[in-house]
Amino acid sequence: MGRLVRAAVVCGWLCLAVGARAAAPEESASVRQALSFRSAQADALRRLAERIESAHFAPEATVGDRLERGSDGWISLRLFLRSARPAGEPRYYSDGVTEVDLEMPLEAVVEEVKKLLHDTAADLADLRAESVEGYLRATGVGRAPEDVAPAAVARVVATPTDVLPEVYPVGWENIQPAGRIQAARHARIRAYQAMGERIREARVTPALTVAAVVGTAPAAQARLDVFLRSLPLAGPPRMMPDGLCEVTVRAPVRDLIAALKEIRGVAAGGAEVREEELDGLSVRLKTDYLEATGCGAAGAMFRKPSAPSEAPLLPDWAAGYLEAGAMSRPPEQIDDREQARVLALRSAKATALALLAKRLDAVGLDEGRTVRERAAKDPVFQQDVKTFLESAETVVSRETEDGQWEVVVRLPLVRLYEFSRQGM
Repeated sequence: MGRLVRAAVVCGWLCLAVGARAAAPEESASVRQALSFRSAQADALRRLAERIESAHFAPEATVGDRLERGSDGWISLRLFLRSARPAGEPRYYSDGVTEVDLEMPLEAVVEEVKKLLHDTAADLADLRAESVEGYLRATGVGRAPEDVAPAAVARVVATPTDVLPEVYPVGWENIQPAGRIQAARHARIRAYQAMGERIREARVTPALTVAAVVGTAPAAQARLDVFLRSLPLAGPPRMMPDGLCEVTVRAPVRDLIAALKEIRGVAAGGAEVREEELDGLSVRLKTDYLEATGCGAAGAMFRKPSAPSEAPLLPDWAAGYLEAGAMSRPPEQIDDREQARVLALRSAKATALALLAKRLDAVGLDEGRTVRERAAKDPVFQQDVKTFLESAETVVSRETEDGQWEVVVRLPLVRLYEFSRQGM
């Protein structure tokens, strides 16, 4: 019966989360920008995860083949990717699109994937081939979602950019309602498991854990399980933008102390402990509450199939990209080889970007003008072009046979085509 009640509560929370999204008043430009940043951040995290999952660890097997959606490994990978950091500043365009570049050190990614695969000899050459300057990067693109609840908007605005907040429905647009319920249920199960582990490992004294005090007697274990199952959730499930549902369980330490005293009185077999030592548990833990969080995800069967969409017909110029490269020799007066290498790379990249800017200026738009001609008369477009140039991706960064450092930068033109249509 208790399981049915909890399931009903979870369903109610999920329905409230959906139903509470009333039409919010017109947000300010800064709020829309904050929401679009989070949407782009979630997209970049998704692309990073997909890039890793598509990498081969064996000739006929990818990482994604081993990490089934919703499994502990699948969840662990996404929790790990939350530590990805922005590479440069977000790029905000006048048409409401935001781009965010996220990066992670390649070696950290490789080691984490090997740990998740339980395979220290895994061949991850795909990831190494896609890395640039020792980092694995992904660019996310997003717009401010229209159906975020006012409370969620306030939370997003108040959250530091390096912390991932809930921005429902971002990350859950293609998940069926049953999938959200499944994710919340699995998250709740894992939260209670994590709380059980945390409580059992807590130390009543420097030498005694709770597990030792409880002992192995079936009656004592059953009483501790009853206490764990009685713990409340610290708020509703959180549907996070990276596809994880989070549930937090809270345990008042005074209630834990009372349960341990009861267990000590009814079930012998555990380690001897004085009552005053139990009473001092909250002082030892330095908190009045213990919390544990579990994560869950919707299974693959609950993902809605993507609606068929026709790709927009792009003019030939918009379907391509611009590239520019340059080389630079390390300064001879710098003795530190690493410092000289960095300076050479910076110089080569600056030259390559300057060449790229010139080529971008000469691109002919559909309206019959070049980028330079339109930018000269349209300040908004001019700013978008400047922002667009900042999105140039480094595709080559290597030392040449003659000791120079070569950098090649690339700029796909589809984004230029999109914002150039503004106002037309």
